[in-house]
Amino acid sequence: MSVSQPQPVIDAAAGKAVITELCQPFAEPGFVPQCAIIQPENIPHPEDELLVHHNHMTVVLERHHKQPVAVTVMDERFEGHFYRRKIKLTLAGTDRVIELGAVRLDLRYLPEHVSAEIRQKKTPLGAILIKHNLLRRVKPRYFVRVPPGGPVLDLFGVQASEPVYGRVGTIYCDGEPCIEMLEIVLNTKPGS
Repeated sequence: MSVSQPQPVIDAAAGKAVITELCQPFAEPGFVPQCAIIQPENIPHPEDELLVHHNHMTVVLERHHKQPVAVTVMDERFEGHFYRRKIKLTLAGTDRVIELGAVRLDLRYLPEHVSAEIRQKKTPLGAILIKHNLLRRVKPRYFVRVPPGGPVLDLFGVQASEPVYGRVGTIYCDGEPCIEMLEIVLNTKPGS
């Protein structure tokens, strides 16, 4: 009889709390994410390649789909030095949504010209950070399975027939935790 290797402990409650905190400004009162925090090895292919890495999603999605992506800011909030937004990424020139996101930026850690370009809402966040060559580190913290018909997808006005997958992470700029984000990938087959 073989003994299975123990899985690392995941603090699912903390992961769901971060998702709630990122989504709540855009949600109805009482929002509860109703998603599962999972191990990265439980993410199916090709979603695993799109999520389990330390790169900007913009780069990974453009490489996967072999075309540029465009950002649409669906909603935004300013709270002191925090800028929050709910976004969708599409394949450029199409309405095909390939990522949903809820992002909180701490503008104190970004140069003003970078912050201004982000607030223009014309270019994906990762592309802006790369363009300005900010010293940055992308650190995924949690991986998530989001059920179809649940409150997270409802928040974005998206329907799915099967679970979708995402990640919660932090981007550090010059060593400071500057950006927290929830990123959910959709329509993962290139060209479909």
